[in-house]
Amino acid sequence: MKIFVSGTNTNVGKTHFCALLSKYYKNMKKSVIYIKIIQTGYPDDDDAKSVYEASKVKTQTLLFGKEPVAPYFLYENFPMDFVIDKINKSKADVVIIEGSGGLLVPLDKSHTFADLVSLLNLETIIVVPNKLGCINDTLLNLYYCKTKGINLKGFALNDYFFDGNDNFVALQDLTNYAFRYKFKTELEVL
Repeated sequence: MKIFVSGTNTNVGKTHFCALLSKYYKNMKKSVIYIKIIQTGYPDDDDAKSVYEASKVKTQTLLFGKEPVAPYFLYENFPMDFVIDKINKSKADVVIIEGSGGLLVPLDKSHTFADLVSLLNLETIIVVPNKLGCINDTLLNLYYCKTKGINLKGFALNDYFFDGNDNFVALQDLTNYAFRYKFKTELEVL
C-alpha cells in the first residue's frame, strides 16, 4: 500500500501525521517506509528526521532545496521520472509519501503534486487543521479530488489547531465522506 499525505495548506501537521501513521502501521507489524519527496528549507527543516525520531521507521528524502519555497522555484523541469522510479521501487507493506503544502503546489511550470499522485494512482489522505476556515478548505479539496479522479482515502483532522469550535461533525455531515483519522498527540482511526 502506498499512501500520499497532503494538506489543505502548509504547516497543518502533515509530518506529525506521517509519524503517527508510521507508528500505527509499525505497531500492526507492517514494514513501513516514509518518503519525503522534496525537503525545502533544508537543513533547518528535516521532516524525514522528525518522522524517524518519532516512529523509528525507515525514512528517505528524494530531493533537497536550501530555501523554504515551492519546488516550482527550484526546478525548470522537475525530475518526475526520478521520483516516480524511486517511489515505485520502494518495497514495504506500507509506503507513506509526504508532499509539500497542498495538492496544487507546483513542482514546475507544468506539474503539481496532484499530477504526481494521479500518475502513481496513490491513495491520498489530506490533513486538515481543526480551526475556523477548515470547512471551506476541506470542501475545496474534496471537490478537486472528485473532479480529477484522485484516489482519496480520507481526511485527517488535526486537533492541535482546535480553537474551541470542533468542526468534526460538520465536516462529516457536509462531505458525506468519512473522516478516517483524528489526531493531536495520538492517532485515532475512525
